[in-house]
Amino acid sequence: MKKIIDFLKSETLVFLTLIFVLIAQIIHTMYIFDRIRVADMSFNYGGLRITAFNWAHAFIFAVSIEAAILMFILNGKRLPSKIYAVASFATNILYYGTWKLPIPEMLATVIASSMLAGSIWFFSDLFAEKVDLLPYGQSQEELKKFLASQELEERNKVTFKKAL
Repeated sequence: MKKIIDFLKSETLVFLTLIFVLIAQIIHTMYIFDRIRVADMSFNYGGLRITAFNWAHAFIFAVSIEAAILMFILNGKRLPSKIYAVASFATNILYYGTWKLPIPEMLATVIASSMLAGSIWFFSDLFAEKVDLLPYGQSQEELKKFLASQELEERNKVTFKKAL
């Protein structure tokens, strides 16, 4: 059971979860970007309208914007990451057309929009904290020693508090 708990708390699972919420948000950002696009890169070929370049451009834009939150946090820029998270919330509101919906659906979209944007923000923060556990360049063996010393320190704190 401890291994399961350790995995659930691991930076790997935090990062994977962050990637999943970013993927969900990327679709919303792509849609919004495509709706406001000024330069249409689509073309006709053999009677078909080919829009692949538009969607590829929207995808690159969306990935860049959503990855920015993580990059800002990993580089210690918490304020820009929070501004981007708020912008992600606004993107979701626009994506769902919240203002056109009846009250119950409007509330549902506001809740879903805030949960997705908040997840990106909070998982990015959590991942940044997890990454800081292992200073750059240390080996796995050094990490194990570091974590063991942290665990011992926590036990000593608990023992000291009980003794008081």
